Amino acid sequence: MKDEKFYKSIVFKLISSVVIIFIAMITITNYMINQKQNQMTDELLDNFKQWMPNYQNSIVVTVNNAHLQSSADFKIYTFIVTVVVILIGSLIFSLIISKILAPLKELQKNIGKIDIDKPETFAEKLLIEEGSSEIVDLSESFNNLMARIYRDYKRQKDFSANVAHELRTPVAVMKAQVDVFSRKNQDPETKDFLERMDKSLEKLKNLIEAVLLFSKNQEINISDVSINSLIEEIIFDLEDKISAKNISLNFHKNKDICLKTDDALLQRLLFNIIENSIKYNVEGGKIDIFIKDLDDKLQIDVIDTGIGISDEQKEKIFDLFYQVDNSRHKEGFGIGLSLCKQIADSLKAKIEVSDNLPKGSKFSLILKKS
Repeated sequence: MKDEKFYKSIVFKLISSVVIIFIAMITITNYMINQKQNQMTDELLDNFKQWMPNYQNSIVVTVNNAHLQSSADFKIYTFIVTVVVILIGSLIFSLIISKILAPLKELQKNIGKIDIDKPETFAEKLLIEEGSSEIVDLSESFNNLMARIYRDYKRQKDFSANVAHELRTPVAVMKAQVDVFSRKNQDPETKDFLERMDKSLEKLKNLIEAVLLFSKNQEINISDVSINSLIEEIIFDLEDKISAKNISLNFHKNKDICLKTDDALLQRLLFNIIENSIKYNVEGGKIDIFIKDLDDKLQIDVIDTGIGISDEQKEKIFDLFYQVDNSRHKEGFGIGLSLCKQIADSLKAKIEVSDNLPKGSKFSLILKKS
């Protein structure tokens, strides 16, 4: 078994190829050079016969091969033959390497199709049954690894979704009871306690909804979506939060552009970005929303005058549960932007974050029109 694996290994195939090609190159080079040497010898003898056509006695002619080999023609011929043989040998060797590594390219292509959020992409096995033993073993190991990773990922995702489902009902009941109790009780101290309790429950409810949405597989339903109308609806839904912070929000409309995309997912994506710019803005701050038509793409910029994000933190803000600092910790859970990134990937969109000088942040959402 070990001998069979060795004979199928890349090392054995490459060594065998190098040896065979090297021997063939030396053989062909020597053969071509000897042929040229014999040809030059024959030409020299023919010339000698022409010089002494009437000489009847026997003549012994000695041909010095070293003299022939030192001639310019012979050197040029030897150089050309050597270069041609090396080029042909290199070409053959590159073809052999391509043939040997072809299964590796197939494995790379299969790996590229995998999407952790789409279970159907795991149905196709990554096993390579034919090819070098190292590539076959690599594909088998990688296939087993991905199967274990997906099982753990799915178990954790299902666990978070199940826990969120279980918490949903008791939180809703508690919130309703607090609401009823706050209407009956007029004591200022108790009322203040109930208000804080209601805010905490509302925050917990939003966390549960975010976890459920994050753990849900995003199914794309394509339809024509008016970007202007979608953003206006989002601004209307966030009106209370905008007023509470006395924020000036300016929507700089462009011509009404319709995209073929998922209405619900894009609405959630833009809602989270705009809500984020409200949460982490300063009291009496400003938000500007721009739409830019970039031929085959559409760019939506949400620019705020908030607390800003450092360059180091920009690389982490889309990580799940990551929060920039304590001021942000009071406002959210670190799920919103991670959910934005997940939705953007589903829509084949791109999110970029930059500074809004002198203060604040700029979130740019770049969508393909088709």
